[in-house]
Amino acid sequence: SKLISPQMIGSSESSAFPEFYSFPPFFTLQPVSLTREKQLKLWSELILSFQKFRNEPNFAWRTSPIWENRHIGRKMSESGKEKIVRELISRGNAEWKEQSKISVLLYWESPKETASKLYKWVEDNFLKGNVLTVYELHKGEDMKETEFFGMDEIVLRKAIDILEKENKAAVLKGSTCDEDGVKFF
Repeated sequence: SKLISPQMIGSSESSAFPEFYSFPPFFTLQPVSLTREKQLKLWSELILSFQKFRNEPNFAWRTSPIWENRHIGRKMSESGKEKIVRELISRGNAEWKEQSKISVLLYWESPKETASKLYKWVEDNFLKGNVLTVYELHKGEDMKETEFFGMDEIVLRKAIDILEKENKAAVLKGSTCDEDGVKFF
């Protein structure tokens, strides 16, 4: 279920977010494990929905405005933020971008799922045996109507790496990253 709709982004109204976002205990990690598990799941889904709608897979988790609801005067603690980010990572929806752990790269779906969808698109469009550049796959004119258009290049490359390991694709190095080619088998 979608937690964020187009009308929500840019709105300062707390009513633009799901109802639970206005529930003060949502901003304090709950001591009862079953309740905390549900809370961590809701936070994870909220962050993924919010960032996906913004098409922003890079999540600066320490400074994101999502952690504070000014309408109810509540915000998540630093330890709570870290626990939620670690939950995203353990679910396979994120990974640290750097050793300093300032931000994470979010995956709306696992790289394996993205790889499967990409390969299905290749099959559906009879592109096996063809070479497409990485640029074409996420910025090309023919991709505008696909879910791959505008996809973060790191996310796309992770999917391509999986296809390469499955012997469904091979990366051909170009003179620049965007010129790298991908031949699908």
